Amino acid sequence: SLTSVAQKQTVAEELGLPPPPKIPINGYFRYAAAIRPNIKRQYPKMEARDITARLALHWQNLPPIEKDRWNKEFQKDKEAYALKLAEYLRKLSPKQIEDMKDLKSKRRQDKQKRTLKRERKRESEELGKPKHPGNVFMQYLMSLDRGEATMKEFLSGAASRWRSLPEEDKEVYRRKAKVLKDQYEAKLKNWEMKMIREGRPDLVRRQNQIEDLSTTQNVRRSLKNLQNP
Repeated sequence: SLTSVAQKQTVAEELGLPPPPKIPINGYFRYAAAIRPNIKRQYPKMEARDITARLALHWQNLPPIEKDRWNKEFQKDKEAYALKLAEYLRKLSPKQIEDMKDLKSKRRQDKQKRTLKRERKRESEELGKPKHPGNVFMQYLMSLDRGEATMKEFLSGAASRWRSLPEEDKEVYRRKAKVLKDQYEAKLKNWEMKMIREGRPDLVRRQNQIEDLSTTQNVRRSLKNLQNP
């Protein structure tokens, strides 16, 4: 997506500005970068998270004098970085600096939104939100045997076969997809109504919040009319 492409660029790159000086890494990360190759050679099958845990343990057990050496290197580079950054900013116009601040702020907000979206998706799944059954082509894919093919080969071959499939065969999958979609929509509606009743409207599509509010207001209005004929 355009968002992911933009996120791979630095703020300066996205704004067409010269690259700023690189922020120096701290003492721990310097030490970790230095010994990581040895750890990987010693434990070639170790997963990345386990390597990270082992690096942290090595750092924790490092003698204070050794830690101090790595941290002093960082402090020295940090002071040099501050001078380089000040020089870099002096060469930019006030508007360019403001644009950088605005873009950094926007990126932080976008990251927070993505994190919140992931958390809501995970929580919704834990609370039993129905899973989307997939479109027509997905139903066709599920009927095929992948065999020994890679995922890329499998998808490419399936797409080619789908294009050459007779219309009457495609119609079978279209009907199946429609039935599953209707069932999914009904289950989703029930689940969303349940979430609203349980005080979790934040997990529900906005349209259903409006519909539920309208229904509640109509019920209250009807009860009021019965009580006051």
